Amino acid sequence: MNYFLPKFQTTACVIPNPVVPPPPDQGPLERLPAKPFLIAIGRFSEQKRFDMLLHAFAGLCCDYPDWKLVIIGDGPLRRKWEALRDALGLADRVLLPGRVKNPSFWLKQADLFVLSSYFEGFPNALCEAMACGLPVISTDCPSGPRDIIREGLDGVLVPNQDMAALSKAMARLMSDREERRRLGSRAVEVIDRFDAGKVANLWEEMLVQVLKEKGSVLG
Repeated sequence: MNYFLPKFQTTACVIPNPVVPPPPDQGPLERLPAKPFLIAIGRFSEQKRFDMLLHAFAGLCCDYPDWKLVIIGDGPLRRKWEALRDALGLADRVLLPGRVKNPSFWLKQADLFVLSSYFEGFPNALCEAMACGLPVISTDCPSGPRDIIREGLDGVLVPNQDMAALSKAMARLMSDREERRRLGSRAVEVIDRFDAGKVANLWEEMLVQVLKEKGSVLG
């Protein structure tokens, strides 16, 4: 709300996007890497800071030689981040498959989801990962992640654009299968928390309030 002008902050209403259950499995439409692997999803743009994610993962590769990283998406920075991946010596550890036909299938097979964004609105990819039962790590960026993740209960928040904190959180969960299981088991509650019916009720309440206020002004 702080990014609104002060005169709007008292009247603005923030309504989340609805979260729906993932679709039924349709089988492996694309070839997945061997487990375990982390996954991220988003447009290849500066906003998503996949460069920071690549550097954080590079710093953990020696300690976690079995882990791989998958970044699903495409965009104007694809060549730049492919070059960074290769420069970091991660060509055999980081998969950039582009856009995929069935993102939820990839999410269900992954072991950990990471959102490294500099800013967001209401990150649908984060919600989709949680709906698939994935433990999640996200930067505490404006806005959305703090409203979605219940810190320590169904995910982990790290200071925005703090690569050291991101790397530390990744290492902690990569090394602790039970903690990943615990967080993922609660993450699926995002479906009920942001149920389409509940979100529709919020819209209805807001519209009713607007009509009441408009009626009182006109009257």
